[in-house]
Amino acid sequence: MIKFLDLKAINDSFEPQLTNSIKRVLASGWYLLGEEVKSFEQEYASYIGTSHCIGVANGLDALRLILKAYIEMGAMKEGDEIIVPANTYIASMLAITDNRLIPVLVEPDIKTYNINPYKIEEKITRRTKAIMIVHLYGQNAMSPEIQHLVEKHNLKLIEDNAQAQGCLYQNKRTGSFGDAAGNSFYPGKNLGALGDAGAITTNNDELAEVVRSIANYGSRIKYENQFKGLNSRLDEIQAAILRVKLSRLDEDNQRRRKVAEYYINNIKNHFAGSGQRTICIFLSGTCMACFSYKN
Repeated sequence: MIKFLDLKAINDSFEPQLTNSIKRVLASGWYLLGEEVKSFEQEYASYIGTSHCIGVANGLDALRLILKAYIEMGAMKEGDEIIVPANTYIASMLAITDNRLIPVLVEPDIKTYNINPYKIEEKITRRTKAIMIVHLYGQNAMSPEIQHLVEKHNLKLIEDNAQAQGCLYQNKRTGSFGDAAGNSFYPGKNLGALGDAGAITTNNDELAEVVRSIANYGSRIKYENQFKGLNSRLDEIQAAILRVKLSRLDEDNQRRRKVAEYYINNIKNHFAGSGQRTICIFLSGTCMACFSYKN
């Protein structure tokens, strides 16, 4: 039997670098908001192509904090609407409802399972403040049509980039198209930590500063709490682990594509029934290829 996702084998392939990175943190005596986090934030921002990366506790918090920061900045308020795909993981919805905003669902494009850009405008109202796109199954969800709507209606564009680290569209990486993006490093992702971890990427200086403060108890300066914050910080050990894995991310993504292509070309199962079927090849939580066939 072949395991669907053998995390132990994946992590073993990074040895001894992973063990050495953990030992480095233990020896430093510094476990939060230290040099490992700072270095990972710089390296991941450079990889994605944004000015800022703020490490946080998980991918859900990344999305929650973006919206919370916009509320603190006066760009949104309770009861405002956020366009979001109907086909997504629950975290996209929870980030919206947790901030007392209203998710407005848009059906997917059946060819990609991402949000259908041609069904968005009919859902936009005077209360709409943002479109949240989700790069689901490793597939880019951005399009010229969505960019047009963002500009036409003066909306924020938020990316849920939890499943698409390394995905390219028009020579840019997902996580760099919008005003801000939430990234997840859950162990099963193609860039996975050894526990929960996440990050926000953005080019907005003010947003980055507010997000960083809110994630640290609402504090920019110790014992001065400007915002009603929360505790959502990437720890030094997870940052050190992610630095090791980031250096090989493009290579690993390419390997997954080759495996997916092999499955597509060589799996010849026959199913009962008739009609067209669609098969998705999922690797490390990411759909690397989809294909259709007739029975």
